Amino acid sequence: MFLSLALRVLVNVEAFNAVETVGNLTKHRRAPMVVADSGGYKLIYVPAVSGESVANAFQRNLVRAAELIYGREGVNPPITEWDRRLEFVKFMDKNHLTESLKKVLTAKGDVREKKHEFEKTAIKESIVADVGGFLYAEEELPVKRTSRLQTGYLLPTYDSVEAVAIEAQFHARHVPAETRAGGQEGQRKGQMIYYVEIASAVYGMTLNLDIEGVGRTSLVRVEDAVSADEKVRRIKSALLALSAMFTGEGFGAKLSRFLPVRTIESAVGVLSEPLAFVTSPPQRRDYIEDTVLRAKNTSEVLRKLGVEPEIKVLAYAKEVPEGAVKASSIEDLFRKLTEEVLKE
Repeated sequence: MFLSLALRVLVNVEAFNAVETVGNLTKHRRAPMVVADSGGYKLIYVPAVSGESVANAFQRNLVRAAELIYGREGVNPPITEWDRRLEFVKFMDKNHLTESLKKVLTAKGDVREKKHEFEKTAIKESIVADVGGFLYAEEELPVKRTSRLQTGYLLPTYDSVEAVAIEAQFHARHVPAETRAGGQEGQRKGQMIYYVEIASAVYGMTLNLDIEGVGRTSLVRVEDAVSADEKVRRIKSALLALSAMFTGEGFGAKLSRFLPVRTIESAVGVLSEPLAFVTSPPQRRDYIEDTVLRAKNTSEVLRKLGVEPEIKVLAYAKEVPEGAVKASSIEDLFRKLTEEVLKE
C-alpha cells in the first residue's frame, strides 16, 4: 500500500527554514519558482522550506511516536542512542554503528550478501533508518537504503504567489549590567541587535509514504526484515508521526520564539495498491478535484491492462468532489486514513 498526502497550509510569521547568517541577519530560505503569466511564464523567487527540513521533523516525530506505540505494548522500541538524542546520523560511518552492524562488517562472505545483511540488520536496529533511509558510505562496504518517506519543498500556491512576503524583523539581546564596563569585558553596549527574516505564505506540500516498504529490504533483494506484528507497530508509528506534523507540535525551526499562525486550509490523502498513485500538486487551486479525476482515469487504464487497482481518495475541504470520502477536519482525515491502512 502507498499513501500520498497533499495539503494547503496558510502560515503567517514563520521562520521555518533559515539558510545562513550574514552579519547579524538570519536569512530565510528562498527558491526559484516558474509561474504562468499573461502569454507565457515568469520566474520569481519565493519563500520556501526544504524537503530536508520536513524530513527531519518527520523523523523527530517518528522517535516520539515509536516510544508511545511500543510503550503501550510493553516492547522496547527499535531506537538507537543517536535516534533518541534526535541526531539522525543513521549508521553513517564506523563511529555510529551498533554492535550487531559491526559484526556484519567483520564477517566473511560474499559482498552482496553482506550488504543485504547490513541493510536487514539496520532496519531491525532503527525504525528511523528503516522509514527514513540511511547511507553507510565507507569504501569497503557502501550500503544505501532509500527513504520510505518522500517529500519535497514547501512552496507557495500558484493562486497566492502574489500575496507572499519575506521581511527582516528587528530584535535585541540584553547584555547583563555587570559585563558592560570594567574587567576583561571592557566597554560594551547594553543591547546587541539582530534581525531574523520571517515569511508569510499559503504553502502547498506533498508527502508520500511507501507503507508496503516499511520493514522490508530493498538494496540487494526484497524480503521482510521484521515480523508481521513488528511491521504493524512500525506502520502505526509512521502514521502517528505523519499526523503529529499537522495536529501536534508541527515542523520547522525556531518554534520556541517564532511559533507561526498556521491553518490547514485543505488536504487530500490517497491510498493505492498495487501501484503507487501520487496526488496532484496542491499548488494548483483544483488539486483535490484533479486528484479525484486522475484516480478514476488511472483505475480505468489499469483495468484495461488486466490489473485490478485499489485507489481510495479522502479529502478535507469546504467542498469535496464526488468520488472522495469527506473528512470533517484534518484530524478526522488522519483518523480515516489510519483506519483504512490498519484494516488491511
